[in-house]
Amino acid sequence: MTTRRRITASRWIMPVVALVLMFGTYGVTKATGTWVSSGRTAIEHGTPLKPTELRGWMTLQQVSDGTGASLETLRQLIGAPDGVAWTPATQLRELESLVPGFSVAALRERLAAPAPNPTTRQP
Repeated sequence: MTTRRRITASRWIMPVVALVLMFGTYGVTKATGTWVSSGRTAIEHGTPLKPTELRGWMTLQQVSDGTGASLETLRQLIGAPDGVAWTPATQLRELESLVPGFSVAALRERLAAPAPNPTTRQP
């Protein structure tokens, strides 16, 4: 009768392999530039953007491209006085410190509100 020899693996092999796989994957994706953790998405001209999708990191140009509103219309909705220096590259969160009373939530509400119809008369 032959006895089989049982090969025993160290109890540390599987945890070490798991850690190497986990951190190895992170290291490779970070080194190749495919690791993304910000959650930011590219907003391109013509890509529809709902007002509820506005985020503070978005620039005025991205909001304009996504919503279809012109930069001048955005200036009116934001309520920026003429003296405020902002460019299409200005982020919405920067406007909160530049424009008194401005918030991204208020801009969302204003963009979601239906535009007044100039042909309808008010009684």
